[in-house]
Amino acid sequence: MHYNPALDGVRALSILAVVLFHSNVPGAGGGFAGLDMFFVLSGFLITSLLADEYRQAGDIRIGRFYARRALRLYPTLLLMLAAYIGLAPIVWPTENRWMSASLSALYVMDYAMAFIRNLPPTVAHTWSLGVEEKFYLLWPLLLPLVLRTRRPVAWLVAAFVAVTAWRYFVALNWGWRQAYFSFDTRMSGILLGAIAALARPKVSGGSVAVASVALAFAIAMPFMPSLPLHREVEAVTLSITLAELCSFLLICHVADHAHSRFLASRPMVYIGRLSYGIFIWHFPLVFTLRKLGTPVWITLTCGIAFSFAMAAICLHLVDMPIKRWRERAWPLSRLAGSAPPIQSDP
Repeated sequence: MHYNPALDGVRALSILAVVLFHSNVPGAGGGFAGLDMFFVLSGFLITSLLADEYRQAGDIRIGRFYARRALRLYPTLLLMLAAYIGLAPIVWPTENRWMSASLSALYVMDYAMAFIRNLPPTVAHTWSLGVEEKFYLLWPLLLPLVLRTRRPVAWLVAAFVAVTAWRYFVALNWGWRQAYFSFDTRMSGILLGAIAALARPKVSGGSVAVASVALAFAIAMPFMPSLPLHREVEAVTLSITLAELCSFLLICHVADHAHSRFLASRPMVYIGRLSYGIFIWHFPLVFTLRKLGTPVWITLTCGIAFSFAMAAICLHLVDMPIKRWRERAWPLSRLAGSAPPIQSDP
């Protein structure tokens, strides 16, 4: 799979929407849609890599795939959790730091957020990592079975529809938390990305323009808990589906236009490469500043400055050395999990 700089630009848009949303910036009340963009892009990239490996080698090296993801994702996560544990007695003295760190490190924060009330939120943003890692624990095992069927895309479309319907059912009957945070209700975006990877549909510029406007509208929607009950349900049903479908069209188009002037520009590509680190580091600081009543623009400025700096440190001093060692240890660099770091391991 050839490197596509514009896909890093899509990742940059996603993380910027999330940071604006978490900072409570006016006009970004639906910025949680950035996570739906992440999920769709993740499903597209990982499924493309795994499918290419399966077609070339006849199987998927599952152990290698797991090891590569762990080496890519765990170091930055564990550094953030170590900082959290060290600072919690001073900054967050009432929180059970060991429980929160354990839930994050074990990738079960998604179900913890769905079913445990009054859970400390300082590192709860790692719930989305739990959704992804559960999916990718299973996907290398299931994808070969899907690819052996006569209509693999049809099976994935059926799975996407089923998961989406399940999320709607959960939202209507149990509440927005269970529908929003749980792996079984949020893997629909990853499945949609997998559909994009296998079907590779051609998307016109006009369709992308409409999708971009609709996605901007979804990001501007107010956030759920401040709304009446029916709007909460709409946010975890219609809003998520809208964001997923728009992201699907955008990513399919960008996959065929690697040198988009804006998305493939050097600033956007670099922010995209930093996006995982930005996501990991920004929320504890932003949440704390919000809790203290800090003005929005100070919260946003501090959050961006701190998370960008920590993400750059992690990328250049942790991720890149590990990647160089990884390429020496596993020299078949074109197999799954080994493209440029930010694209192979969302």
